Amino acid sequence: MRIAKWASLILLVSLANFIARPQQQQTPPSDQSQQSGVATAARQNRDQKKDQPKAAKVWDNDNIPVTGRQINVIGSPTEGAASAAQPAAASATQQAAATSKTGQAPSATPEDKAAIQSELEAAKARMQDLKADLDILQRKFTLDQQTYYGKTDYASDKAGAAALQFEQDQIAAKQQEVAAAQKKIDDLQAKLDAIKG
Repeated sequence: MRIAKWASLILLVSLANFIARPQQQQTPPSDQSQQSGVATAARQNRDQKKDQPKAAKVWDNDNIPVTGRQINVIGSPTEGAASAAQPAAASATQQAAATSKTGQAPSATPEDKAAIQSELEAAKARMQDLKADLDILQRKFTLDQQTYYGKTDYASDKAGAAALQFEQDQIAAKQQEVAAAQKKIDDLQAKLDAIKG
């Protein structure tokens, strides 16, 4: 009987030990070790993101900014405002000189007024067409430029560089046409305002 008691006692102690060990392993680690594990994982994740190459931006009609029928002006805004103000100031000076010579504003017939009005409307329509053409040229140039510089050996692509230069020349010529059309509109508007005034 004694052996049975001792055997059952040893069995109970070993069973208690067996049950207690898995519970000790399942207890959560201390907060400090848990925080260092999170920090290590965050550092590893950040390092992996640095090593990954970034995807190249693909430009298409869906993600090109829409400017409507306005022109994008390169340069400071004060230059454009100054150049637009010069024709209006010149025509105002001419009107003032004509007024000072005769003592009164030059008189115009209704036919002159109608002719200037129709010429102004035609000039505005022409300006809209020029701006639309310029916008298309600029968008095409942007796409072609992205394609050209997207190649790994773009420096050896002489035909592509020549095509880009040709497009830049076309844009510059169209910008000059737009500036001339704007000057014509300003002049016609100044004439019309002088007749009305």
